[in-house]
Amino acid sequence: MGAFYSIVFDKKIENFDSSMDGKALARSMEALEDLALLRNVRPLTGFTSVDPSAAADFLVTEGIPATELQLPPVQQFAPEDGLATVRALISHLNMQPSAVRNPESVLANLRDCERILARAQQHGVRWHFEVHF
Repeated sequence: MGAFYSIVFDKKIENFDSSMDGKALARSMEALEDLALLRNVRPLTGFTSVDPSAAADFLVTEGIPATELQLPPVQQFAPEDGLATVRALISHLNMQPSAVRNPESVLANLRDCERILARAQQHGVRWHFEVHF
C-alpha cells in the first residue's frame, strides 16, 4: 500500500469529509521539504505529530514495551500556518512542475490539503499531519 499522509483535526467538523490520498506527498516529501525551505515556509514535515496512545499501541505490536518510553503529547497547529506552506508549494509547482516527480499527483494532494485546511480555518479547528505506513 505504501505510506501516506492524512490531516487530523483536534475536533470534528460536521458534514465535512477531510479524507485525502496523501500518497504523492509521502513519495515527494524530501523534495517538498527542500522547496519549503527555499520558499521560507515551514516544511510539511514540521506539521507531523502522533497521538501518544496510538504510538504506544504501535510500539507494543513491534515488541517494544510502551512503558519504557516517554511519549510527547500530540501537537496541533493553526490552519493558517499549514495554508501558508501548502500555498507556497502549490505556487512553486505551478511555475516549476519539474521540481518533483509526478507533479500532477503532488499538486492534487496539495490542493486537497488546501481545501481541508481552509475549512479548518473557517471553523477554528487545529490540525496535524499523521503518517500512515
